[in-house]
Amino acid sequence: MWDTSGRLLRLLALLQRAREWNAVQLAEELGVTPRTVRRDIGRLRQLGYPVTTVLGAGGGYHLEAGATLPPLMFDTAEAVAVMLSLRDTVATGVTGTADAALSAFEKLQRVMPPRLQPVVEGFLDHTSSLDLGTAIGAPTEPVNITTLVILTRACREERQILCRYRRHSGETRNRHLEPLHLVHTMGHWYLLAYSLESAEWRIFRIDRISDPAIVNKPNYPRMPPANDLDEYVTARVLTGWRQVTGTVRVHAALATVEPWIEEAWGTATEETATTCIVKAGADTYLAMARWMLLIGAHLTVLEPAGLRTAFAELAAEATRIAADDPALN
Repeated sequence: MWDTSGRLLRLLALLQRAREWNAVQLAEELGVTPRTVRRDIGRLRQLGYPVTTVLGAGGGYHLEAGATLPPLMFDTAEAVAVMLSLRDTVATGVTGTADAALSAFEKLQRVMPPRLQPVVEGFLDHTSSLDLGTAIGAPTEPVNITTLVILTRACREERQILCRYRRHSGETRNRHLEPLHLVHTMGHWYLLAYSLESAEWRIFRIDRISDPAIVNKPNYPRMPPANDLDEYVTARVLTGWRQVTGTVRVHAALATVEPWIEEAWGTATEETATTCIVKAGADTYLAMARWMLLIGAHLTVLEPAGLRTAFAELAAEATRIAADDPALN
């Protein structure tokens, strides 16, 4: 009976995926015969789950939306993704969604299976999200959820890891790290860790980490780099992103300009009732020029000349696009 119950739960979890399964595919997944699968489908229907049969080539079984929500079975990656998404929604405080997200978050946390609780708790305790805006033109590379799980586990257990790390130049090296905290911001995940090679605290882009492995060696009991890890990571991230800085006079009221200037990227100071001075930075002058144009006001570049050149390059590109008449091509 217990084998049958476990198999039914596994079958229900498979049917909850966004696809259709035929009896042969389900039999292979469950390690039973297609006849047993058909019998189990009948049992789910008797229990009230609306499993429909799609006839014809490529058809199979599909779980329809029902009057009640069936038990949800999460694997590790799904549990982590759902809990992090709900946590971030709660943190945004968006009216109408934050309360509902908090309620869903608490309910899922209470019923999370024992095998997943340490993983989820590790994420909640050792990760955070920072709203620093989004760098224009910054590529967002996917992060392997397994890598995130391994890193948060290492943080929770205070154990060292060995991994490969690809630098911005493309060079890849072996790394021996003591992970402390993970931060998601500006479209990337970052790992704050003590580098045993360089003997200092550093941050590492997690999408550039490969082959992470936890070693049976505890972290050295050293002091964290700061009391507020989020502030520390913010400063380090912005040091990397703000490779260039510039000063621009914006011919608009401060109230119009301020919403466009994230505190992490720069400052806007009122000069007159109709102008303000923006001192800001970005990874390149071209990226800064694109960003400043979004304000939609007349700009005067005060310094440096490289930023003025970037605006000239954008103007040339805009002129080329405007002159590119498809009727003439």
